[in-house]
Amino acid sequence: MAAAKTEPKKTKESAGFSELGDFPSVNAWVRELRWMTELECMSILQGKPLDGSAEQDNTAFQVQAFRDAIDRVKFESNKITEGFNSLFKCFDNNKWSTLNTETMGVTCSIRKLIQLCNSHVAEVPSFIQEQQEVVMGESAKLLQHTASAADKNVVHKVPLVNQLTFLGQSFSRLVDSTLGYLVKEGAVRSLADVCRRENVAFTRSKALRGLATICCAPECVTELEKEHGIDLLLDILMDMAVPESVQGEAAGVIAQITSPVLDQNHQLCHLADCLQVVLTALLDLCERTDGHETFLLSAAAMANITFIDSSACTMLQELKAPQLLVKACMCRKAKSLFAKDQVATILANMAAIPTCQESVRCCGGLDLLVTFLHQKPSLVSSTAERSACERVQQKAAIALMRLCQDTRQTYKVIRQKGIPRFVELCREAEARNNSDAVLVACLAALRKVCALYGREGISSLDYQQLVLPQLMDSFLMCSHTDENFV
Repeated sequence: MAAAKTEPKKTKESAGFSELGDFPSVNAWVRELRWMTELECMSILQGKPLDGSAEQDNTAFQVQAFRDAIDRVKFESNKITEGFNSLFKCFDNNKWSTLNTETMGVTCSIRKLIQLCNSHVAEVPSFIQEQQEVVMGESAKLLQHTASAADKNVVHKVPLVNQLTFLGQSFSRLVDSTLGYLVKEGAVRSLADVCRRENVAFTRSKALRGLATICCAPECVTELEKEHGIDLLLDILMDMAVPESVQGEAAGVIAQITSPVLDQNHQLCHLADCLQVVLTALLDLCERTDGHETFLLSAAAMANITFIDSSACTMLQELKAPQLLVKACMCRKAKSLFAKDQVATILANMAAIPTCQESVRCCGGLDLLVTFLHQKPSLVSSTAERSACERVQQKAAIALMRLCQDTRQTYKVIRQKGIPRFVELCREAEARNNSDAVLVACLAALRKVCALYGREGISSLDYQQLVLPQLMDSFLMCSHTDENFV
């Protein structure tokens, strides 16, 4: 008996599709779909871009390559600078054999850096070539001095120190010239153009970070302003369609070009013209972000601006910045010492303006600053974190000294155990990470509090040693040094 034929079981999907196949239009679409997908596959196999993304990929690659080159040059330069520090330590300790070995290492690193710089400059200009030759010549002379000292274990210190100094100066000029030339080749303009182009918007973050990297030199900042960079950054900050991470990078560029380390901040004319709008955009970004890095960059930009333009403090008062910053310090985004450093800077600079002091006091600023005074770096903190902790303590003490104008405000500091902490920071060098700047600020603040509120909360011994003497006498006693300071 022949086996009965069994029909394949139809699923709901196949049944539904067979029903749709009864329509001529659907059959026609299925036939066309086959040729469309085959053509698409052929296009991919032949390496033909379907969306014109080759230009975008090339632009992204150029931006990343340029940023990496600048970062690499700066990184290698910093390593060589650390090498110079080691050379001077060997010199101070009369370790001539080690000095010779370290000198050979520094010389090799300098030669490597020159090769790196030349690989990123299409045609090395003559003035940079001359500086390279000078640096290599000074390196060779230094190596001769150290080799002779290692062999004879005797050295003429003055010529050796002079040679170290000459080499360090020549090296610094070479690095500055090379970085400056890379920038003047049109890097600022190219990166700014990338930020403006809509078809490569996905590269904005990298381009902005590249701008922040190269704007460590005043020439770059000047070039950025010529390219209407302030308007570009402001457009990015005010466009709510731009991702928050990109706006954070734009804030980072502003933080870089307004850094107090640069000596040409006064030439940022256009920034001064639109300062109110810039501060509003930065403060808004601080308020709505939940990310630590974005908050840090925005706050750093505002802090730097308060250094270079005192009118920014009045504007921040009108924008209710103290309330927002105090509130932000209760959130995770401002928990790091680096973020607190920026907040303390803003509050301290605002406290220097009499008309802004009450806005800092009335929002809980005094309590927050006393909390900053109690900050301590953890045992596993990095050097950068310990330095940030010093700055937080110093600026908190300065701000408290400025804000304590009568007994009512001073009592708030006493109530928050501010006096015991001032005393601790003055007497215990480890508590302030051996910082003389923190010591001076705490001595000044302690004296201000005691002058307004008397001896309540401070022991007789502390009062006699930290408050009654001249400031310099108390400083010398607490720092355990016999040096004189002006």
